[in-house]
Amino acid sequence: MRNLLLNALGGILSLFFLLFSGCSSAVFNTNPTINNNITPPSDIRVLSDVNTIAFEWKLVQDPNVMGYYIYRKEANARQDFEKVATLNSRFNTHYADKNLKAGTQYIYHIATFDKNHNISSYSPAVSAATLSISAVTYIEAISNYPRKVKIIWSPHQDPRVIGYIVQRKDKNGKWKEVGNVKNRLLVEFLDTNLEDETTYTYQVLAYNAKNSLSSPSSIVSATTKPKPTPITNFHATLDQPKQITLNWDLHPNQEVVSYKILRSSFISSLFSTIATIPSNTTIYQDSIKKDGESYRYKIIATDKDGIDSLESGPITGATLAIPSTPSITYARIENGSVVLRWTPTDVRAKEYIVYKKDSLFFGETLRYNKVLTPEFIDREIKAGEKYYYRVSAIDENGLESKPSEEVTLSLPK
Repeated sequence: MRNLLLNALGGILSLFFLLFSGCSSAVFNTNPTINNNITPPSDIRVLSDVNTIAFEWKLVQDPNVMGYYIYRKEANARQDFEKVATLNSRFNTHYADKNLKAGTQYIYHIATFDKNHNISSYSPAVSAATLSISAVTYIEAISNYPRKVKIIWSPHQDPRVIGYIVQRKDKNGKWKEVGNVKNRLLVEFLDTNLEDETTYTYQVLAYNAKNSLSSPSSIVSATTKPKPTPITNFHATLDQPKQITLNWDLHPNQEVVSYKILRSSFISSLFSTIATIPSNTTIYQDSIKKDGESYRYKIIATDKDGIDSLESGPITGATLAIPSTPSITYARIENGSVVLRWTPTDVRAKEYIVYKKDSLFFGETLRYNKVLTPEFIDREIKAGEKYYYRVSAIDENGLESKPSEEVTLSLPK
């Protein structure tokens, strides 16, 4: 009874394998037996495309042959041959191996198999290579664009090409993708955010729907637009009251449209922009509230594309300091009057101010302006009172020095 069941099961399995062998994905022995009574196909011919290698052979007349196994490996690879196709009829005489790498050499073997999937010996090795997509025939990189390079090329003649990869050589000499143009007829690319006055090198590769790349185009280079030259003859004043005047030579580049003035105090090293002025101007007045205040300045020319020149400077400018303080050298009571004399200490002094304070005024200070000589006589004094005097100098700009040391005088009763 057991033997009958096993025989029946075996028959069912045999029928299953026979039915399934008619499909393109037939089951086959993982360790097939060689059948020396069947032979592989002969007169194998090859036709190649970019991603496909097609084969044709003579029909095998042996009715014991049920179909063909096709094996493949890359010519320069170390891996073993792998089965890539099973053809389940001896009447098949063509096969196309698709989705291959472009421009790659492959080696093939073809074997036949019988109804038990025992295989023949292998056919002689067939070597075939996929084609490469030809390189773009014309390419140009255009220089003197502001912080960008424009690359143009001719449309690829192969209609299977669907786009282009734009590559730029980096500082280490390696090619890096910077653009992907996804249209065969769109043949320009703008490489942006580049450095000023820098040369860049490019190549273009076409690709098809299988993402197979062409050979690289010719290598081209272009240089971005240079910076304007730095501004020359940049000066700052040191002797003007309440302001510092900057001046410079007019920039010779007609594309320069403005100047940026930068300033920094001596407390901080950070420069900040304080003004942007038209390019037809060669002077700038920086209003300063403090006397004797110093600043550092830089200036930058900017062209119509927003490209800045290198900085000119820093230079130092300063507002005019106040005059030096007079020194009182003589303070006496003479004939009922106060006589003060002092030594001028600054040639800039054009007149003087005398400050007077006494106790009767409850600390109020009187101011005597326009004292034109280094002497002052005060007749408005009273016996028994103390008086306090100080003197300051005034220059032609109205800048006043600090007051002198205070002197005290009193008229006895």
